[in-house]
Amino acid sequence: MQTLSSVASRKNYDLYFRSGAAKFSWRNSAPGVSLNDDAIAWIADGREQQARLADIAEVHLQTGSVGRNMIASCRLGFRDGSTLLIASNNGYGLQDDAHDKAYRAFVQDLHARLAARKDTQAAFTSGFSAARYRFGKVVIIVAGLLFLVTPVVLLVITGAWQMIWALFLGVSLLWPVYRVMRADAPRIYDPRQVPPELMPTVSQFGL
Repeated sequence: MQTLSSVASRKNYDLYFRSGAAKFSWRNSAPGVSLNDDAIAWIADGREQQARLADIAEVHLQTGSVGRNMIASCRLGFRDGSTLLIASNNGYGLQDDAHDKAYRAFVQDLHARLAARKDTQAAFTSGFSAARYRFGKVVIIVAGLLFLVTPVVLLVITGAWQMIWALFLGVSLLWPVYRVMRADAPRIYDPRQVPPELMPTVSQFGL
């Protein structure tokens, strides 16, 4: 790989990533991902690697739940079959505001650069696969019957106030899953309008 040239348009983002089949690099000695008008670069095993923006075949956005917080990810697929996954988590695999901010800036910068290029032929997709999304909806329905409908029915029948706590617990368990399912409905999107529900925001994730 060639080294990404140092130009005025280059921006660095201290984000964790996974390149190909490699594991996440939890400790970076330099900003993890860099962008300029022509290429994206990343630091792996102490070496800088790069790929041309024109060689990006797909940009895929997705979210996942870690407790009550969400981790967002951006997977880039290149024309040679290689991939690069950039995530909003910190070094412990958890959410924090600093990495959320860096991730949002990276995704917005990447999409702005790709949208401005005449040679961009990337597909912009988001969410789960169709099969995983269908399975998730089934899980939501079954869990809703078990954790929401059942406590309400028992409350009506028995009048036991403890069922209110069971209902509250059910809502607490299902709400993060519901948010992820709502955000990750499979779709194609316009790079000039990145779906806001796929971008980490602190106010969005609090109950």
